[in-house]
Amino acid sequence: MKKEINGFDGNEEIIEKIIGYRFRDRSLLRQAFTRTSFCNEQNGRVAIPYQSNEVLEFFGDSVLSAVIVTYFVQNYAKRYRNGIYTELREGDFSNLKSRLSDKTNLAKTIHGIGLQRYLIMGEGDEKLRISEEMSVMEDLFESIVGAIYIDSGMDLPTVTRAVSGILDLSAFLKPGGGAPSQSPKNALQEYCARPEHRRGEPKYETVGERGPEHMKTYFRSVSVDGVVLAVGEGKNMKAADTAAAEAALRKLRELDA
Repeated sequence: MKKEINGFDGNEEIIEKIIGYRFRDRSLLRQAFTRTSFCNEQNGRVAIPYQSNEVLEFFGDSVLSAVIVTYFVQNYAKRYRNGIYTELREGDFSNLKSRLSDKTNLAKTIHGIGLQRYLIMGEGDEKLRISEEMSVMEDLFESIVGAIYIDSGMDLPTVTRAVSGILDLSAFLKPGGGAPSQSPKNALQEYCARPEHRRGEPKYETVGERGPEHMKTYFRSVSVDGVVLAVGEGKNMKAADTAAAEAALRKLRELDA
């Protein structure tokens, strides 16, 4: 398997696999990862100036709200003769939307799948390691959403599918109610970090792929302290990680019982 390296160039396919969306125009993907500091350093040296991800971030922030609402309509609302029927109230939806789009949640999601490693930054930002700052990772999440929105021809269902894979919206919602539940990856990480367990942080790795490019199945392993605990599969890396984390958590609980 090809070793992943930090930096954007040469890793476009890896980034697309992590996101779960193949760009028709990869210049939009590149722009989503481009910080203003890089543009400030490069512009003036090139004939065609670079654009940062700031505008994509603005678009993505607004689109994300529509994506979450679309997900709610698709999964928690039913059409009937008097309009739509939902078991959740307006306040429930509002609270859920607020939690799902929480800036800290977006940043943790980016950090969890490692996309901050591919940011294109100026030398000053690299020295300060700003890629690990919460606000920078949050900006990156929204920029990616904006880029997918434009690349897909502003097709909201396509963006919703991609975002639900990255953010794993279903992991925050209990099937029968409105209260968010903890995602399997977060549950595994917290379980390992408990004082009574004192295990290392779970590490995820791609161990295989199957199927044609447009219908791939990904296989991801999760290891703790150098020991592979489980392998999960899914239509994107996020789903495979979730499956692996669920299996690993069950195994650890059995071992610790």
